[in-house]
Amino acid sequence: MDERITRWGTTALTLLLAGCPGGDDSSTDGDATESSSGSTTAAPGTSGDDTGTASGATAGSEGESGLVETTAGSEGSSDETTGGMSGEPGPDLREPGPFAVQVESGSASLPGCPMGYDRYVPMGQDSAPVVVLAHGFQGNRASMAGWAEHWASWGVRVIAPDLCHASIVDADHPQNGIDLRALVDALGVGPVIYAGYSAGGLAAVLAAAQDGSAVAVLGLDMVDSDGDGLAAAPAIAAPAFDIVGEPSMCNTTNNGLAVVGAAGGQALRVTDADHCDFQSPADFLCGLTCNGGNPNFDDDEIATAVRGLSTAVVVWQTGVEPTGAQWWTPGAPYYDELVGIGIVTVP
Repeated sequence: MDERITRWGTTALTLLLAGCPGGDDSSTDGDATESSSGSTTAAPGTSGDDTGTASGATAGSEGESGLVETTAGSEGSSDETTGGMSGEPGPDLREPGPFAVQVESGSASLPGCPMGYDRYVPMGQDSAPVVVLAHGFQGNRASMAGWAEHWASWGVRVIAPDLCHASIVDADHPQNGIDLRALVDALGVGPVIYAGYSAGGLAAVLAAAQDGSAVAVLGLDMVDSDGDGLAAAPAIAAPAFDIVGEPSMCNTTNNGLAVVGAAGGQALRVTDADHCDFQSPADFLCGLTCNGGNPNFDDDEIATAVRGLSTAVVVWQTGVEPTGAQWWTPGAPYYDELVGIGIVTVP
């Protein structure tokens, strides 16, 4: 903790002057528009053809409701009667899923701002459930690309926008929540899971509090600001989850835990995880200010744990893979594995 505070003090000026690191400003005026970036990632075991599905993967979808019935085709998966809690472990969600992923870029003209975004689509699953994934303060959508691509490989669509009011010169967390909610309406993709890293997690909470059809809320080392999240949390009707790192100045000493608690949700801590471990990839600015030590687990082990836990929430809560429940339920295979080796604890 002392080392992190010292580092913060020596680099605070850098943080204040840096502005929004990396990324690109693809926002334009006008209605929501999209263009394919031509980027396709083939999942292991797939040919990269136009179906993008691995052997045994099936999916059925209908309309733009955001919810589909999808089976990932993995031995040990549970049916509806078991609620994802079979005696055998489901698929290992830390590994890439069965779908190749197409990345498309677009922009939406919202009442609060023109918002650029990337859409990650599992190939052949154009009507799959949707997750809206927000970056943190002083960040951009590029720092969420790793999570977005991995989640999409398991059969959900992920929309990663550039928040319009998340910089040192324009910090408006309530408006970011309004904007996320408006983006869902503009793209016609609800109901959705709202997810976000750091202050993006706060935006996700604020959006879900305004959206009675929200499927779930997922924070990645979420932080609150001025008690906005804590005040909004009781209005959230959907299940809420938060994956957190070790308390530090960079995550405001885990003050997002009170938010998920007020929403009646569940939180898990990844041992040794610092604030930057919840980006994928971590950006340069976060590395300057928020890197922590690793006395027990290295960065790859931490990233793998975050990947598995976050993917579990996404596929479990959308119904794509009910065995995602096994990562969050005491006595279930993956939960007991992670807790048993000490990389996951209950904060």
